Amino acid sequence: MSIGIEKYPHLFSPLTIRGKVYKNRMIAAPTMFVHASYFIPQMKENLYRMVERRAAGGFACVSTGEMPLNFEEAQTLFQERPISFKHFHGTDFDISREYAERIKAKGALCYFEFSHEGSRAECAKEPWGPEDWVREDGVKVKGMDEAMMKKVADDFYTISRFAKECGFDGILVHGGHGFLFQQFISPWTNHRTDEYGGSMENRARFPKMCLEACRRGIGEDGIIELRFSAEDGVPGGMTIDDTVEFCKEIDGMADIIQVSNGLKWLGNQTKTFSDFFAPHGLNVEYAAKVKAAVKKSYVSVIGGFNGPELAEQVIAEGKADFVEFGRQGFADPEMPNKTLRGEEDSIRRCVRCFNCYPGFCEHPTDIPLWEKIGPEEAGKIYSPASMGQCAINPKSGFLFYPETLPVPEKSKKVLIVGGGVGGCQAAVTARERGHEVILVEKTDRLGGVINFTDKDEDKVDLRNAKNVIINDALKSGAQIRLNTECTKELIDEIKPDAIIIAVGAHPFVPPIPGIEKAVNALYVYDEMDTIGKDVVIVGGGLVGCEVGLHLARHGRNVTVVEMLPVMANETFGYYRNALLNEMDKRGMEQILNAKCLGFTEDGVKVEVNGKEELIKADSYCYSMGMRSNDDIVEELKEAAGDIPVWIVGDAKHAGKVADAVRGGYMAAMEIQ
Repeated sequence: MSIGIEKYPHLFSPLTIRGKVYKNRMIAAPTMFVHASYFIPQMKENLYRMVERRAAGGFACVSTGEMPLNFEEAQTLFQERPISFKHFHGTDFDISREYAERIKAKGALCYFEFSHEGSRAECAKEPWGPEDWVREDGVKVKGMDEAMMKKVADDFYTISRFAKECGFDGILVHGGHGFLFQQFISPWTNHRTDEYGGSMENRARFPKMCLEACRRGIGEDGIIELRFSAEDGVPGGMTIDDTVEFCKEIDGMADIIQVSNGLKWLGNQTKTFSDFFAPHGLNVEYAAKVKAAVKKSYVSVIGGFNGPELAEQVIAEGKADFVEFGRQGFADPEMPNKTLRGEEDSIRRCVRCFNCYPGFCEHPTDIPLWEKIGPEEAGKIYSPASMGQCAINPKSGFLFYPETLPVPEKSKKVLIVGGGVGGCQAAVTARERGHEVILVEKTDRLGGVINFTDKDEDKVDLRNAKNVIINDALKSGAQIRLNTECTKELIDEIKPDAIIIAVGAHPFVPPIPGIEKAVNALYVYDEMDTIGKDVVIVGGGLVGCEVGLHLARHGRNVTVVEMLPVMANETFGYYRNALLNEMDKRGMEQILNAKCLGFTEDGVKVEVNGKEELIKADSYCYSMGMRSNDDIVEELKEAAGDIPVWIVGDAKHAGKVADAVRGGYMAAMEIQ
């Protein structure tokens, strides 16, 4: 028996449904839009590999991403033309079938996911829903009559039959996140007075009609998993009690009921997507209620899972039969196999940063991204080609094929200067490429600026990721020299064939009168004992806001002063929503359009909308951004002479963890 099975006996317990064997209880939930592979040919191979890696990584079952049910009233983003689900030959069929073939070839069961977003179908000219209404964006929704319901049910049959002919073991019917099934069940969106409204028996009538059609299509030997939200998460919306009653109605019609949450277009507000402030496994107790209510269907749960420990506990306690992993599939598709081998410490666990899927702007103060940075740049961020890139796994992402980079001609001696996450990742990758690696770090520890996470309770996931990257470097066989500053003499002694410079950045100190009275935000973690009760932070960028949250968590009254009209201007989407929502919850005062005039003995002088004010406080902090250590970089480049040099991470451009990790990886990959 392997170490993993002994340690996680419930997680690795096989389960057979309709003759299909789930080798463990871990399912790779859908990510990305499967229909992108039909319309963006250069992404097709990346999407195949995305699911293929998860299957090879040991998940029992792997699902493709969302497929719109049809090109008419269900049309959604990135869908450029109809896809033929009625023909079991031709290009569309071949593209779909290859997903099933690749997943099954790596030892996993496979699902074909599809959805009907109902009244929320984003690209339909006239979307359908339970009743007539006009959406917030002015689009008219047409209430469904029985002929329309029959048409949709027939489409569910057609696509299910298509999935079966493609070779999929089952289907994942997305009925949650505010989509069509949920719209019929929720009292918030279904006010019908006929046989499809009122009682739960009536409200469930149409979803049951569609599930029956799915069964006819997929056959008695095919698996049906239904994703459904536990709650709407809005006043007057569907509650867990409604969901439990609905699940009783469909008990046995769906082989597995997957418990998710909320509404897609209010993802942060309704906990559809777990952010870094939310607990891991945030839907477990909802799943437990469904599990206790149904007798024939199995139950799975999704929401913030990024490792085996909690998953084992959930299954052992009987709160669910399966655990679904979404974004973790980007962070480390090898998670199940690493767990099986007893290598949990090497799992790169999702930090829930939304680098892979930015999401929508929801906070009341937010400026839509396309207005903030312009439609062209916003379009790049929300393009399928830009999604799927993981901050801590540099091998993820689309339009990127590592094998296309040249193979090293021979082993080279590589000197890496700087032991932050960028330098550590460079060491790992260079060693994987067969190079001899010497990493020098001038301090007594690896990790660089990200070591602040050791003291920030909101950054536990990022701390874990940082430690895994460090441990990977230590285990790689690279020679690590701490307390070692890189000099020309050292370069002459080592005689490297290539140098990677990852010396990071330093806080910018603006020429504001009295700034010596303030502490830089990054140093707050080490000086908490000296920080008073009332604190003013000048600079409401990402760092200033997050340090402010740390201070607020520790009982300080925090005021953040920002020159721009928005906080955390450099981020957007779900990450920014989560950040600002948490600032609101913790009562942080936020002053926008405010220029700092100086730090005085009495307080911080600011100019707000042309008027001068004094904000009194016990302690002052500032966060005005970072500046690359250009002087060190230039000295090292000069000392290197003719030796090829790569500059990565903050040393190249002050940015985020994702930039450093990817930069270190790419530099090492380019060394020949």
